[in-house]
Amino acid sequence: MNEKNEVFRCRIVYSGRVQGVGFRWQVMNVSESYEVTGFVRNLSDGTVELLVEGTKTEAREMIDAVEAKLKDYWSSKVEDLREGFPHFDRFSIDGL
Repeated sequence: MNEKNEVFRCRIVYSGRVQGVGFRWQVMNVSESYEVTGFVRNLSDGTVELLVEGTKTEAREMIDAVEAKLKDYWSSKVEDLREGFPHFDRFSIDGL
């Protein structure tokens, strides 16, 4: 399979000033421009979790767009990449 079409999932946990600032809604807005599934949600420790599934190209472009748009809010991240087929049928906030 061509790497461009390879399907994978990426989980990222962002730290910083990411809760109470519209972070999740802005991520949702960005996701509408890409063919991805997954979710974004607040975690109890004050971080935000983003799970993006799709082709490597679409998912990476969406993540890059999120990080560029919200660069003033997040200060660090932990990223976990895995190959495999998507588990979700759309992108949502908190699984809504």
